[in-house]
Amino acid sequence: MTVFDLKKGDAARITSVNAVGSEGARLAALGLIEGAVIRVIAFSLFKSAQLVALGPVRLSMRATLAKRIEVKL
Repeated sequence: MTVFDLKKGDAARITSVNAVGSEGARLAALGLIEGAVIRVIAFSLFKSAQLVALGPVRLSMRATLAKRIEVKL
């Protein structure tokens, strides 16, 4: 299951982030690391992007990135 598959209000634990290089480093700096709890706050029109919470951090991500973050409920 990925972050993209979660519904509004769902929270899940990150099991893996499929991003490398500078993108992976940037996401890790924002708290998107294995073991972190992520919660979906809202979706954009047509579900092309979503707003998520990682503790105090709020992050908007496109669907392509959300599909590369594996989670477990």
